[in-house]
Amino acid sequence: MQPPRITVVTPSYNQGKYLEQTLRSVLEQGYPNLEYIVVDGGSSDGSVDIIRRYEKDLAWWVSEKDRGQSHALNKGFARATGDVYGFINSDDFLYPGALHCIADAYNAGAQWMVGWVQMIEADGGEWPQLPQRIGLVPDWFITNPIPQQGTYWAGKLWKQLGGFNEDLRYTFDYDFWMRLRFRGNVQPLILHRCLGSYRLHESSKTVSEFDAFEPEFVKIRREYVQLLPPKMRRAVAKRRQRQESLQHRTLAWRALNESRVREARQHAFETFRRAMLAADSWRLMFCALRGR
Repeated sequence: MQPPRITVVTPSYNQGKYLEQTLRSVLEQGYPNLEYIVVDGGSSDGSVDIIRRYEKDLAWWVSEKDRGQSHALNKGFARATGDVYGFINSDDFLYPGALHCIADAYNAGAQWMVGWVQMIEADGGEWPQLPQRIGLVPDWFITNPIPQQGTYWAGKLWKQLGGFNEDLRYTFDYDFWMRLRFRGNVQPLILHRCLGSYRLHESSKTVSEFDAFEPEFVKIRREYVQLLPPKMRRAVAKRRQRQESLQHRTLAWRALNESRVREARQHAFETFRRAMLAADSWRLMFCALRGR
């Protein structure tokens, strides 16, 4: 069977330290029908010199000021001609055989393919990030269950449902996954294979701007929960309440163990408010009021 054309886009801005490994991880896949596009935001750290070394193997590249990561990706995918789309950031990389695995799944009929990935810490430590539970509708409203570095989708879905939301700085990928699932009614095929890695370092948004993600998550969930019937909305609300209770409970016990009594009481109250009937909530509140 003819291998599908796979378009991979890499957005980049001043990530020259990692960029060459990213480029090589894509180009050295040995995939016979690759369209690779690099969109640089006007880097000043030598990234352009690195890109030029590989430009003969690129379908298109540019280095110019843009409006951020989602805008850069939209610029790249606007030129895409592939059957399958995916993107890999300039401080991340693919594992050998990743694109062949995606192609096999697509040829077998999948429209949205998701593998698992590795997190690479600054000291070189590795942690697996698996796709999280997605079988039930409420699963999608708890966290972002889809690891971006291991995710590819049919190009026709992009054309039908639109590109990334450029008003979102942190969670435009989650917004697109929610669009695929709840506007496109597409279920991802989970691949039992590690497809790539992403780095945790001091200049990555995941590390340096972590607290800024949550307001955008909240905005996206509010939008998509409106697409659900009332009974399912209640199920989502109940699941979120339980999840938030567990989060506050963890923070309360941690604060108590570190003698931060006032903070522990605040989290204990939030746990109690969400799960008043749970015995653990009463025990936690008792310990917080006593201060130990």
